[in-house]
Amino acid sequence: MAKPQPVNIGDASPKRLLVTWANEQDAWVRHLVAETLLTRKPADGSFIEQLYSVFLAEKGLSKEPQPEIPFLELDDREEAAEETLELIRIQEIKGVNALALNQVLDFDPSLTILYGQNGSGKTGYARIIKRAAAVRTAEPILPNVNIEGEQEEPSASISYTLDTEPTEVRWNNEAGLSPLTRISVFDSTAVTLHVDTDLGYVYTPAELALFGQVSVGIQKLQEKITEEARALRPKSNVLLSRFVRGTTVYPVIESLGAATELAELAALAEVPDDATEQKDRLEQEVAALRANTAEALLTHAESQVRGMTRLEELAQVVSRFSPKAYNLALDNLSVAQTARRKARGELFDADELPGPPDDDWQKFITAGDEYQTHLGLHDYPQSGNQCLYCRQPLAESALDLVRRYRTFLDESYTRRVTDSRRQVDEMAIFVDPGVVVQCREFIETQTGEKDPSSWIGVSEILLDELSAELVEVNARRKSVAPEMTKRSHSLTSILGPLISVTKEQVRQLAQQKHDRAETLAAKERNLRELSARIELRSNLETARVYVQNAKRGEQLDNLSKSISNKIARSLTDQSKLASEDLVNKNFEQLFREECEVLRAPLVALQFQARSGRAERRKFVASHKPSQILSEGEQKVLALADFLAESRMRGVKAPVVFDDPITSLDYRRLEEVSRRIHELSETHQVVLFTHNIMFASTLIALRQSKGRRCKYYEVRDGEPEKGILAPDVEPRFDQPSDIAKRINKHIALCATAEPAVQDALIAQSYDLIRSWCEAFVEQELLKNVTQRYRANIMMTRLDAVRVDLFASTASVITPLFDKACRNMTGHSQGLETLNTKPTLAELKDDWSKAQAARTAYIS
Repeated sequence: MAKPQPVNIGDASPKRLLVTWANEQDAWVRHLVAETLLTRKPADGSFIEQLYSVFLAEKGLSKEPQPEIPFLELDDREEAAEETLELIRIQEIKGVNALALNQVLDFDPSLTILYGQNGSGKTGYARIIKRAAAVRTAEPILPNVNIEGEQEEPSASISYTLDTEPTEVRWNNEAGLSPLTRISVFDSTAVTLHVDTDLGYVYTPAELALFGQVSVGIQKLQEKITEEARALRPKSNVLLSRFVRGTTVYPVIESLGAATELAELAALAEVPDDATEQKDRLEQEVAALRANTAEALLTHAESQVRGMTRLEELAQVVSRFSPKAYNLALDNLSVAQTARRKARGELFDADELPGPPDDDWQKFITAGDEYQTHLGLHDYPQSGNQCLYCRQPLAESALDLVRRYRTFLDESYTRRVTDSRRQVDEMAIFVDPGVVVQCREFIETQTGEKDPSSWIGVSEILLDELSAELVEVNARRKSVAPEMTKRSHSLTSILGPLISVTKEQVRQLAQQKHDRAETLAAKERNLRELSARIELRSNLETARVYVQNAKRGEQLDNLSKSISNKIARSLTDQSKLASEDLVNKNFEQLFREECEVLRAPLVALQFQARSGRAERRKFVASHKPSQILSEGEQKVLALADFLAESRMRGVKAPVVFDDPITSLDYRRLEEVSRRIHELSETHQVVLFTHNIMFASTLIALRQSKGRRCKYYEVRDGEPEKGILAPDVEPRFDQPSDIAKRINKHIALCATAEPAVQDALIAQSYDLIRSWCEAFVEQELLKNVTQRYRANIMMTRLDAVRVDLFASTASVITPLFDKACRNMTGHSQGLETLNTKPTLAELKDDWSKAQAARTAYIS
């Protein structure tokens, strides 16, 4: 078949533009567009599989022959058919603000009203719808912020029908859940968007939806391409673990992929015929080289050098110690201390000191002298001075005593003791106990040798003497090892040459280790290289398949990129061309119609295209509308824009209003109510409001046309919110409707158990109370005045039957009072708790009420 000729763009419908575009693309694209035109929905899984087979065959990536897909022809008589979307229910709500659990929101096919005070939880339900619909003003949804700790993610179960086919989906906080994205939502945040913003269109007319459906099919095909390409590229290179670094094979296997040359792989896999025998021989040589004793010998020799060096250093410290000089210093210290004690006894009587003149007393007066110097009292003590401790004036006897303290401290006896003690410290031997322990441990390792050297015994004796000497020195007692210094000199003379010999052994062993290591490294390299080539030879086919898969995956990736860069982009351009023409042709007419109905102010419209996107702008005498119009005028202007855009969709989908009448006066409230009522005749409408007059007006308009609606009061349950109370205030049930429910309750009472019967009787009086209110409002007073109505209907005043008013009221008033006492919502006094109305009493009360009504309305 010859390719169809291009059409005149100005005369083409969106569908014809799509067909013309498809005939200029690949065969698989024509196949996809043909299926989309036939089914009018995105391609499903089975067709995508078929489409993928066509794609692979066309691109030469399968063994199938080239596909023959005819060019598309369009029958002008075809008309777009649009599905109807209708919400059924939202339930199983979790993690949405502070909304209570187990709430079920059922929707009326025409009009659903959710009324509640500010903060009652209405917004939570509205946010679910807005986020699922992905409207412009959808906000992120948070869990209950007043509850600490981890909470569930926002979710809900949403039921709907699409062309009468019921479906239930789980919404998990997605911003956009098809087909709920067809829902239109108007709220207060949308006002600025619809008034001042250069706004694009959020709608998909039937024919324009075809472009989106084809786009979805292309995306699914690309996902199929990506899926196969991903499967062809394993997460990890399974061959790499079979090879080790340091071979010529490893980097090739490491970078194995589409760029790998198969010829290079084959060359690396070539090995000699006796490769296995060569490998065995190399393994034996490597094992022999690894099993040498040079390492152990070297470690032992190094340990010997460290131990003997440490012992030599200790012996040198000991050799510098003179027991004779140390003992002489101790004798001098003893003489000095004796002389000081004698001088102290001569200066002070026993009754002048609180205790014996021992070292503690010495420290006491020395501390006092240091404190005096710290205070700068160099001439202390003088007459009139105070005691440094008690701060009392010093008497003459005290002055004399303190002066003798100073005299005692200034005497040469004290200086002599200090000098002698310093000399003892200088002559004493000081050795780190840890070093002694290390040397002893080293000696213990040497005693286990077969032929222990003679210096071992000398070392043991020296360490024993040193340990004993350190005990005496630390206690400031005289030396007990007069031969220790001589023995240390003998030991150092032995260890010096021995250390030199052992160091030479260490050098020779280190060289042997280095030579064997070089030979071992060379053999190991040869073994690794040969092993890698043998391994590659056994896995060559696996490597070939790996490379071929990588090459095919790369081809698929390139084809997917080409689809995105060329086919998908050109489809987008055609979609923009079709949408701009269709939008600008219809929107202005619809917008003017809505402005007229809502009495919206006149504004100028300007259409423009920016980045291929159709947009509209409003202005009043070259100014933004918000700079000129009042808040109420802006609100109705935004409503007109929103409704025009919703009508342009050409779809039957729910329209949601979230408090649409804020800032409106009651006249505009009436007009908006009538427009929403009219809209509910053709669309499913959901209304959220906190204005009871608005809700009442809408319900009254529905009733005037013999229509019903579903009404909820949204209550704040503290701490939970969003508790749904269906069919409560405002009550617009007719008396006849309530009467049917009362009759049904009375019929059930006849066969019910006593406890159940009591409950049914109480519920019956609930209904009788509601019946009384409805009868008084609608029939006794003839709708002259009704709750939540903005005005009194004076034209109905003449319809009130004054002649029967008193007699009817005399029946209704006591019945209403009795219903209030016996209904489920009221408790009775203790004396009447056990006095319950009987079934007979209920029937009698209800019979009188019915008779009074019949007499009045007949």
